Amino acid sequence: MNSTIHEPLDLTSEEFAILAELLESERAKLLVEIRHTHHRSFRDELRHRLTLVERLLERCGPTLSAGSEKTGLGA
Repeated sequence: MNSTIHEPLDLTSEEFAILAELLESERAKLLVEIRHTHHRSFRDELRHRLTLVERLLERCGPTLSAGSEKTGLGA
């Protein structure tokens, strides 16, 4: 599955901003869910997902910060 070649995403700035907002929202939800999960295996799965979401956020770069300030997500 990881060996699949994908075309690069060609997003407008508006689409990119929405994607970054969604990723940040998912990150925040995962942090809460990890804190409240008592089952180790499920918590490990959530941490793995969090790692992937954070990796995607890093790839979004500084545009995320600028976009989140406008939408009130950064704080």
